[in-house]
Amino acid sequence: MWAIIISLCIGAAIGYFINLSDKQKNYNSKLQQIGVVFLLFCMGASAGANKSIVNNLKNIGQISVTFAVLTSIFSIILVFFITSRFMKVRENND
Repeated sequence: MWAIIISLCIGAAIGYFINLSDKQKNYNSKLQQIGVVFLLFCMGASAGANKSIVNNLKNIGQISVTFAVLTSIFSIILVFFITSRFMKVRENND
């Protein structure tokens, strides 16, 4: 856990204090994509090796879809009420 936090802080400090060239940013972007793909592969392999997860995949999927749908619906409702409350259209009195 500490290795992750320390790595994150070192990366943030390097990004803040050192200006990278466009070539270096492009290389860093590709390296990050490779890292994310490798991380997803490892997580998938770990989940596939866990028999408990494989056996409960249907339940996990149903819970995930329910959570995603409810989150989207309530986000839309909240945005609607916030925009109707704070961003009222001003009528032109011509």
